[in-house]
This record gives sequence, structure tokens and C-alpha cells, in this order.
Amino acid sequence: MNRRRFLAVIMSVFMMLSLLPVAVFADTTAVVLDGQLKIQGSAAAGITLSADMQGIKNEGITEDSVSYQWFRKTSEDEKKEQQGEKPELKSLGKEKTYTVTKEDIDSKIVLTITGLEDKGFSGSLTAVTETVTEAAPTPETKSDEAGSESVDGIPAATNDSESQEPEQDTQENEEIPESEQNTQETQDDGTSEPDQDAQDTEKMEQSEYQEELFPAEGPENTADDTEDAGSSSVEGIPAATEDGTYNNTEDTGNSDTDETSYQAEAEVGDGSSDVVDFGTVVSGQEDEQVQYVTIKNTGTESLNFEELSPEHFAVQDITEPLEAGQSVQVWIAPRVGTQPGSYEDTITYETEEGAEASFKAQMTITGEEPQDTLTPTPGEEPQDTPTPTPGEEPQDTPTPTPGEEPQDTPTPTPAEEPQDTPIPTPTQALAESKVNADKSAVEFKNIVEGYTEAPQEEKVTLTNEGDADAVLSDVYSDQGDIKYFDVALSTQNISANGGTADFTVRPKTGLSAGTYTEAFTITDTTSGQKIVIPVSIVIDTASHKLEISTDTLDFASAKKGYSGISAQQITVTNNGNVSETIVQPSAEYFSVTATSELTIQPEGSATFTVVPKEGLEVNNYQESIKISSSATEVSFKASFQVLKGTVSLTKIQNPSEISGIANGTAKDAQKLKLPSTVVIETTGGNAKAKVSWDVKNCSYNASDTAAQNFTVKGSVTLPDGVDNDNNIDLLAYIKVNVEAYVPKAASADDNKITGIEVNGVYTTQSKISFAAVGAGMDNNSPKKGDVRYVPLNWTVINTNAWEKAPYTACFGLSKSGDYTLKVVFQQQQYNGENWKNTDTQDTKQVAFSISEAKVTAPGTNLTPTANQKKSVRTNDPTVILPFVIVLFIAVGAVCGVIYYKKKKK
Repeated sequence: MNRRRFLAVIMSVFMMLSLLPVAVFADTTAVVLDGQLKIQGSAAAGITLSADMQGIKNEGITEDSVSYQWFRKTSEDEKKEQQGEKPELKSLGKEKTYTVTKEDIDSKIVLTITGLEDKGFSGSLTAVTETVTEAAPTPETKSDEAGSESVDGIPAATNDSESQEPEQDTQENEEIPESEQNTQETQDDGTSEPDQDAQDTEKMEQSEYQEELFPAEGPENTADDTEDAGSSSVEGIPAATEDGTYNNTEDTGNSDTDETSYQAEAEVGDGSSDVVDFGTVVSGQEDEQVQYVTIKNTGTESLNFEELSPEHFAVQDITEPLEAGQSVQVWIAPRVGTQPGSYEDTITYETEEGAEASFKAQMTITGEEPQDTLTPTPGEEPQDTPTPTPGEEPQDTPTPTPGEEPQDTPTPTPAEEPQDTPIPTPTQALAESKVNADKSAVEFKNIVEGYTEAPQEEKVTLTNEGDADAVLSDVYSDQGDIKYFDVALSTQNISANGGTADFTVRPKTGLSAGTYTEAFTITDTTSGQKIVIPVSIVIDTASHKLEISTDTLDFASAKKGYSGISAQQITVTNNGNVSETIVQPSAEYFSVTATSELTIQPEGSATFTVVPKEGLEVNNYQESIKISSSATEVSFKASFQVLKGTVSLTKIQNPSEISGIANGTAKDAQKLKLPSTVVIETTGGNAKAKVSWDVKNCSYNASDTAAQNFTVKGSVTLPDGVDNDNNIDLLAYIKVNVEAYVPKAASADDNKITGIEVNGVYTTQSKISFAAVGAGMDNNSPKKGDVRYVPLNWTVINTNAWEKAPYTACFGLSKSGDYTLKVVFQQQQYNGENWKNTDTQDTKQVAFSISEAKVTAPGTNLTPTANQKKSVRTNDPTVILPFVIVLFIAVGAVCGVIYYKKKKK
């Protein structure tokens, strides 16, 4: 090879090498997460935790650059780790935040974030809280401590400031002298910090340990290596997979798909700050200070916000569902009556779906208008800062001599408040409203289906027993729209110290048979107090039932040509639940006359008189007489005997024994079914004579539940035309048997759940109401031994107990799936004085299902994230296509030169 050819080849090789680093060695790998992760929030039930990513070193990382996974680490998991075993932690969710529950108490919360490759990041970082407690730490305890524990050798995730002495935290808000600032700046540069080397060593050790768990990927990694980034597990924490989830064999119960999310955020002003600052507010002028915050739905599903009432601020509730992608502006103002002082509250809008949007509000309330900041009237100079005449120094602001400080404007030393602006202390208790209702619930009873006029309204009196006026909200129903009742408030403003307002409620017409419940909520917007008034109505099926006082009227005997026969009464009672109109009764041998109205209301009665008609011939007369309405009827028998002439008494027959009388029957001749006449024997044949029974002096005890046998003596009155020539004792005797009491044993088969449809399908936005009805609960006159069932508790996810009627409830579910409502009924037995629980219980259940509410925002991408195909993104923005083209041209040129040389040779 000659020198020119060799030179051409060398130049071509160098040209290709100069292009290859750009085209071939371009960094196509994702950046591995580096730094320290921390959990923000206190490890206490009810506190919302989030990721603190300030300690992560990667540039351009945001909260959307990683996926999140929350776990619960119990003491049993820690024991397994100490024994060298690998525990399987309980997965809690994949949201950006996690709200600590009571189930987490005595456990630790673990957060692992994994870089998203489509965002240019890979690898994982982990942080662990302290042991969860029931209550949040005191104000002296920093919430940052939630992420201060290390994970099996991984140093605790902390901010750089945590390596300083604790005393420095108390000086964050104090003014730092310039000399100290210079000292701090020197330390920040690393030139004078005595512990800098130790900190660097610690960080290097932590970085090496993180690299051991989550290896960083260099240029030599293959595509498979890139996919495995962050897949290592950390002592029992399941390994992160490609989509940021974990290979945890435990069923988390989370059925949400990647495209479904419930998220919200709050934006203050232009979004540059998350603090609503009211500055200094004069007491008594709180309602004049109003600012606005925008709440956005940043998820993919609609959100239903709950009511809230911060302690020191009044805020506007979001009462309507907020669709995905939409926003709403709400107002916030200092709460009227707040004591003077400085306040900073975190205000959180929470939704039924678990999303939260938070911001801070701060203010300082003073007792009176500051006098040293008066605004002068136009054309008038402020009196406290007079303008000096030319050539004259102002007397109140003398110019100090060199080296001398002005005496009338001393500079306060650090930690000393200026004496001319003291913060006033509260001098009296804060006035507040307190509204109480005179009824805890309202019940409507004895209403029958088919009613055309609504029942009489019920009234609940709301009394303000506080010393501040109360302003009531509108009435809200747990059914959404008010469904079964008409309600009204007499006024929404209740004056302090005894002012009242009337809440009236009345059932709507047209309701069919069944039990209906609805809970109404009225909020005192002054104090934030909620007054909940449950209302129920039981509508019965129409029942027609007439009962008669006796089924027999016996007028005994009388001689032909009789007169002055005494009339007897019969009473008809309406034991149904609808009114009955009686048709005037008629008979062939007897006269029936109504002595009261023929229309009988439920539990009402009507009275009729019956007497034999005059002029009847010698004979025995017996007739069945009907008393009826258009829907039902009852009947009784009337009898009368007409004798031919005068006869003599020869014997009085005692009536047959009466048996089968129900236990507890009243001590009354008619109730005991004693006959009103007895048969007498005469010289002219048998006849009937009236008898009067001495029930009062018999041995019968109506309250005894045992079986009883006794005899009743009666006095006989001979009819007209019968003489007692033989002086026979006019007495009769009758034996009576009353049966023992048979306790009413309610059957468990009659326990039921109403108001919820069996196998019904509801949505995540449904409010489900139901009522539990125990068998025998309608036993209003119990006797010893009676048995009934009363509802005890109900369960869907959690168990909720009832303490007294009404046995109703309302609930909603935010997760789709199949559910079962279970109600436990407790058996009770009456001991003669009270109902007592037995050892028997009965359970009834209703299966139903919840489906996801179909709410889709315009423009929503319905393709699941896991199915979306995206090319690998790198952190190098260089467009390599032109360089690839140049490379091919260069290779072609080299090949052409070589070919040309060979051909020429």
C-alpha cells in the first residue's frame, strides 16, 4: 500500500470515529434515580402522607416522573427481616398520597418510588415512617420525622438541614447578622464545614448501597438491562416491575385500572404560591376579607366533595360533582369571632373517592385598628410625622452624631419584638353559636296506602343556645334530591341566647306500602355544626276488619201480647286500618237502630240497639242479622220466644260448661261468653229466662297466665207469663275453663330487610337506604314468655350497631364490585316486666353490586397506559438523523476511493 492510499484510509477512519460518538454512543438509557427520598407527614391515623423529593439529585424530576407504591410494614414483618426471612408487605395503593388509617396503627408505612422510563428515569428509592400512632405528634414534633427511619441499612432519607444541630431550627425565622451569613455561606461552599467530610462519606456509602440495590445503567447496558432497572427488592419490599408495580403475591384488593384516577389540586392566585395570606385583620371586620381559591379535578373521574369546617376560617363547600378536567372557584374568609392572634391552618378539600386538594391560609387578627398607620385625609399631612420647616431638623427624628445610634428609633435585638406593635392577648371568651334540636328523629305511623291527603306535618324546633347568632344552610337530603318528604325552614337566621327556627316535614302523597327513610342535614354555617334529623314513614297495606261485641242476643220469652221488651246493644269495632262506612242493618223479626255515625274510623266503633218487633205470634224466633260495609261484614244471632199463656216454673237448667276461653280474657260476662238466658222448664213446656251472672265475686284472675277452672253463680229472672208457684230458687250455675297462656313466639323467618333490592345494581354515586324489621316488634302488650327479634347491627364493609329505633341506615360505596348487606337480629324474651336478650341471633342478608359511574371527560384517552406503545426517550436532545446520513456518505466515499485505487492499479 502506497503512502497516499494509507493516508486516505487513516483519514476515513478518523472521520467515522468523529461521527460515531454522536450517532452510536448517544445516551439512550434512562437516568437512574439518585439521592434521598423522604416521606412528608406525621405517622398518625388520619394524616395524609406524600413524597418529599427535595433530596433527589436528578435534574428535571417532578412528581409525575415516577410511580408510587405504598406498603404497610408490621412488627411481624420486622421480625421476619431480623430472622433473615423475606416478608410480603401489605400493598396500600399507588396514588401520590396515602392517608393513614386506624389499621396502620403500630405498623410502619413504606413508600417506594420508581422512575418512569418514558419520562427519562429509572431505578427506585425507598423511605419508611416511624411507627404509626393514634394521634398526630404535638406541635413541637416535626412532621418531617415521618420519613426519618432507614430501611435495613439504607440511611434515613433526610434534608440537608437535618444534619445541623437542633437548635438551629428555632432560629430559622430570626434575623441573621451579616457576619453570621458570611459564615454560613462559607460553610455552604464546603471550605469551613467541620463535618463536611463525614457527610460526604455517609452520602457516598448510601449511594453505593442504592447502586447495589438498583444498579445504574451505563453505555454497555442492553435493552433488557434497562427494563430491569429498579427491579431489586429491599428486605421484604417487593421488587418494582416495569410499570412501577410490585410482584407482591398478596391480594391488595385494588381493582382500579391505570386509566382511572381520583385526583384534585388547589391553586391559589396565579399558582406561584400555595398560601392564602390575609395579612393583618382587624377583629370585627373578618367578613370583609374574602379571597378565592381554584379547585381543579386533575383525575379522570368525577369527584364528590365532602363538607368541611376549618377552625379559624370560613370556606365555601363544593356541593355539586366536579367532572374530570373541570375546576371551580371557592371563597375563603377569616371566621367571624376568632380571637386575636396569629393563625396558620392547612385547609383540605376531601372527596368521597379519597382525593384531596390542600392549601394553607394564614392571618394575624388584632383587637383594634392600629393608630400608628392612620391614612391622612387628602391635603392633610400625618400628624405623627410633621414636615420640618426649611433649615430646621425634625424634632422627632434627630440626626445622630457619627458613632451614635438614634435614641428614639432603637433597633430591636434578635428575638425581641418591637415594643410599639405588641400582639394583643385575648381578653374574653370567643362568642359562638350552638344549635340544638328538640327531637332526635321524626316518625310517621298509622298511614295506609292509597291515602289522598298527606298526614299532618311534624315540627322540629331548632334553638340557638349559644351567645352568637347562627346562620343556617339550606336543607340537604342523604338521597341527593329530597325524595319522600316536603320540608321547610321557618328562618335561616337564629338569634343568640334562645332564638328558634322551625323545621317542618310532611310525607308526600302517592307513596305505596313500605318503609321510607330519609336523613336531612342542616349546617350552622357560623360554627360549622351539623344538625342531622332522620325522618321515617311506614305505610301499611290496607286492612279491612270489623269485630262485633257478641255473636248472640237472646231476648228470652214473653207471653203473647207482650210489651215493653228491653232493647239490647251490640257494638261493632273497626280493627282495620282504613275507615269503614256501615250499611244500615235490617231484619225480619227484630228492629235494629244505629245510635252513632255509620262511618267508623280505624280503632273506632259504632253502636246499634236491637229489640223484637211487636205483635209476633206464639213461636220461637231466631234470626241472623248482618252488619256490613262495602269491603267486609260481620253477623250475630238474635232469638225470642212468644208463649201461649200463663204457666208454672218446675225447674231451672244450668248451662253447659264453657271451655277454651283465652288466657287473659277480661273478667266480664260477655267476654267470658256467659249466656244471657237459661232454659227453664214449665207446665207449658220449656222456655227461656234472663240470667244475671255474678262474675265479680268468682275466683277468676285475669292476670294469671296459668290455666283456671271456676264456677259463676247467676240470678234468674222469670219472663212474663211464668209463675213460681213451687218456690224454686231462682239461681243458675255455670262452669268456665280458661286456658293457660301460650307465649307469642315470633319466627325468625319473619325478620326482613326492606328498601334495598335483592341482587340490585347501584353505582358508585348511589346512596343506598334500607330498614331492618324484626319479627314481633309490633307486640305492644307483651306477656311473660313472649319472644321477639330486634335489629342489632348491620355490615357491608364495616359493622355498625343500632342502639334504638328507627332501625334504618344509609350508605354509599366508591369501589365497584359485588357486596352483601348483612343484618343481625337479636332474639329477646319478655320476663313479665322487661324484654331480655337470649343467646339466639338470626342473620338476614341481601346481595347487591356496585358499578362504576359512567362519567367520561371530553378528550379523555381511553387507551390503557399499559397498552400504549412509546419509543424509548433519552436525555440527549440531539437529532441524529443528519449525522447518520453523513456517516453513510462518508463510508460510501471511502469505499469509492478504495475501489477507484484498485481499478487504477
